[in-house]
Amino acid sequence: MAAAAIPSARSLGALSARRLLLLCFTLLIALVGVNLLYAALARAENPYTGAPGDLLFAAAFDGFLDDWTLYAGRQRAAVVDGELELAVSAAQMAVWSTALPNFGDFDLRVRARAVGGPIDNAFGIVFRLNDAPRADGCSLPAIVLCGVEALFPLVGAAIRQALDEPTGDRYYAFLLSSDGYYSLWQADADSTRLRSAWIASPHIRQGLDAQNDIRVIGAGSAFRFFINGAPALLCLPDDAAGVSTYYAGECVGGTMSEVFVDASLAAGALGLIAQSTASGGGVVLRFDDVLVYAPGEYSEAAKL
Repeated sequence: MAAAAIPSARSLGALSARRLLLLCFTLLIALVGVNLLYAALARAENPYTGAPGDLLFAAAFDGFLDDWTLYAGRQRAAVVDGELELAVSAAQMAVWSTALPNFGDFDLRVRARAVGGPIDNAFGIVFRLNDAPRADGCSLPAIVLCGVEALFPLVGAAIRQALDEPTGDRYYAFLLSSDGYYSLWQADADSTRLRSAWIASPHIRQGLDAQNDIRVIGAGSAFRFFINGAPALLCLPDDAAGVSTYYAGECVGGTMSEVFVDASLAAGALGLIAQSTASGGGVVLRFDDVLVYAPGEYSEAAKL
């Protein structure tokens, strides 16, 4: 009977070296993963803050882009010629891109212009964006899973499906259209509703390639909105669960207000959105000069 060959000292040494190298590589990957996971959790649990008037975040889309969600395809978010381009190919769809940090109070300004598609589009700012949260701000059973989802969305989706967790986003959205209207929306995990009816505004520059400066201020549970420097009054329903309409210069079933108050979402991501309507797809928006300040001038008035 043949005996098994006894490994030489040289082969044992080579085997040990390979194992040591593999162990070091595994530890390195684990350390990198822990570091990224910690950063993701820190961002989720510690919204950016500052003294009134402090610049918290800025993006000109001509340099560092890791702070934005970008993706290719027929519905895409991409940087083109130093601007963030959002393209919506199909009718009645929305595309958005969010900045990586979370914010509590904020004063966001951005310049937008439509460069393609029907002018009865919708575009603007998404704010306080997050998944349906538990009391601790995380919508998954363990906080570590929230960090995994932040780093690997597809893995997060699989975890949610396996655990039967909610997948819908919660957010507010202030929208303009290139034919001269604006509105305010709110979404929760399973529905989206109009909080302020579409209102025609003389301050909106209409048509393709017309630039509009949009500003949203969030201070606590109160929000103010501006279009090209002018306050945007809202038509808010008298019944919080109801609907108002704006007709012939009157807010029917509601009251005009400079301030929208809602305490549903205390913090979340900020983003930019483009949306098509029943008129069809082909909507293309360009955004630039994103600035986020800690609220100053309007913060106390907005908090009521």
